[in-house]
Order: sequence, then structure tokens, then C-alpha cells
Amino acid sequence: MRPPSRARVVAGAAKQTTCGTGTVTRPSVRWPWLVAIAVAACLVVTGLGIFGAGTPGGAVPSQTASVSVQPGDSLHALAARFAPDADQGAVVARIKELNGLDDSPLLPGMPLTVPVAWSGGSGS
Repeated sequence: MRPPSRARVVAGAAKQTTCGTGTVTRPSVRWPWLVAIAVAACLVVTGLGIFGAGTPGGAVPSQTASVSVQPGDSLHALAARFAPDADQGAVVARIKELNGLDDSPLLPGMPLTVPVAWSGGSGS
């Protein structure tokens, strides 16, 4: 008979660790949960990419108006003033295209053709 303080050794068996209760504990496998969380995260990121960034701004207005450049005006300021709901970068590109501009500075009093977002009808 062996003393009760020694663990029983069986030939060919793997060594088992015991907790204070004397039972063998194994970590539970949570692979299905990990896969489900990974798939959900991918769907959320994809959804945000498709629906969140899919509408960068409205189209550039097709109507134009002739305006005079005021001191301190820039192409971005003009785009924000005359087509506030449109994509500002596209409006600036359209202003450059309509007026044959490059990166030269705007001069006060210079006439420019700009896209406008309103019809210019009578309003009170």
C-alpha cells in the first residue's frame, strides 16, 4: 500500500495536473464563439465602409453663375458658398475647368464662372 500523499503513477499515461479539489480541469474550447465574433466584426466594418463612406456629397451642380472674386476669397470658399451640399473638391475642380485656372492666386475683382446649387429664381 502506498501513502496517501503521493500521486499514483501509471505507465504511459500523461501527467495530469489537479486543482485543490483533486479534479482535472481543462480549458473549455471557445472556437465557435471566436469565429462568430470575428465574422460579426468583419460584417460591421464592411457595412460601415459601404453605407458610411458611400455618399461623400452631392453631385456638382450643372447650373452656373458669374461671380466677382472678393478680397480673401479662395476656390474652396467659393465652392462652399455657392454649392454647399456638393463635394467641395469636385466643385473646386469644376471651377478650375470652367475658368481655365491653374494654381495661380485669385485676384479681387476677377470674374469667375462657378456652379451654383440654386435656380436663381425670385425669392422674398
